[in-house]
Amino acid sequence: MEEFCNWKIVPDVIDKAPLTRAEVVWSSSKVQAEMGKILTPTQKVQERPKVTFPHDEGTLYTVIMTDPDAPKSKAEVLHWMAINVKDGNSETGQNHAEYFGSGPPQGTGIHRYIFLIYKQPPNYNPTEGYRPRNRERRYLWSVRQFAKENNLGDPVAGNFYRAEFDSYVPSLHAELDAATPKT
Repeated sequence: MEEFCNWKIVPDVIDKAPLTRAEVVWSSSKVQAEMGKILTPTQKVQERPKVTFPHDEGTLYTVIMTDPDAPKSKAEVLHWMAINVKDGNSETGQNHAEYFGSGPPQGTGIHRYIFLIYKQPPNYNPTEGYRPRNRERRYLWSVRQFAKENNLGDPVAGNFYRAEFDSYVPSLHAELDAATPKT
């Protein structure tokens, strides 16, 4: 899909664009990701979306949402991961990293929020443990490295939207700060 190249997701985040488009819908607001369309954080993208995609019968998938445009100290940020997704529907999977929506810090411009779907290999067990809804182990993450370490290959489907800071972001950051263990 050329949008992944036009918005430099290839080569910034992944090496090869997915061949098919995933549908990403936030049911409470009826908002959809539309290959780069700008969505504001207050447009109800703070709730976990339903992601559907073309699939092979009997195959399990991993769905990942990532933000590669965080400030350099945070680099790429993992926003969500669902594993063991079946029937091309994210609602059938298990959360491996709890979802949190877009929250670009003030002054950091427009961020790309990317959904990637990978076929899971047999006996798949992610190298990284479960992540609750907080900031712990979310920063300095790489979907490219995760896919390589877990033999996921190239993404088979994807979609993305763009967002920038708005009035909702401080409340999201406060919630995540409060939930993150202090070290």
